[in-house]
Amino acid sequence: MSLLTVEQVTSGYGDMEVLHDVSIEVKPEEIVTIIGPNGAGKSTLMKTIFGLLKPKAGQIKFTDHEISGLSPDRIVRLGMAYVPQVENVFPSLTVRENLQMGAFIRSDDFSDRINEMFDLFPVLGRRGRQQVGKMSGGERQMVAMARALMLNPHLILLDEPSAALAPNLAEVIFERIAAVNDTGVAILIVEQNAKQSLSLSDRGYVLAGGRNRFTETGEKLLANEEIGQLYLGG
Repeated sequence: MSLLTVEQVTSGYGDMEVLHDVSIEVKPEEIVTIIGPNGAGKSTLMKTIFGLLKPKAGQIKFTDHEISGLSPDRIVRLGMAYVPQVENVFPSLTVRENLQMGAFIRSDDFSDRINEMFDLFPVLGRRGRQQVGKMSGGERQMVAMARALMLNPHLILLDEPSAALAPNLAEVIFERIAAVNDTGVAILIVEQNAKQSLSLSDRGYVLAGGRNRFTETGEKLLANEEIGQLYLGG
């Protein structure tokens, strides 16, 4: 049974169509990666799923709810979270304050959830009072992920989580992504570091020219020579 189903979605900006009849699915507790060249429509797909863009055609279902065209605040309440590539933290606030902002719709005592995030991201637990704008790129990315997890989502969308990070920091981010998934959260990733992301993934999709080109398990996509030459750097 699918947690998220995107069926033949067409979307874009104004009169410009970027996605053409794109279909993907994410099942509960899966990691699914979307790869493809720049301009393929990967981030546009994420924004459309999360309600930042309204699809021109097609259907998006999440937890058995039709969410095509719903606003992000309504989608969040259904159990989906989104971490954009940029501007994904409050740099002037501390780590703890960022996590508190992530719990903005909770009316209960969420202190236990903050402690769970500090356990999941130990470096944040040691720097709870530090201003996030003074942290490294990798640490800020962990803050963004932890903040998105404060509402206990069923699915988290990650747009280029390792972008602009040094290889050693990217490795840490992928380790934390695997740890998040181990807690039962399904993850949909758009990622240029395709080899590393696919190695974690149950399945992967290749977008090119705004269309589905390949769909397979992460392992089989990594082993596919054509995909390796075209999208994985040989």
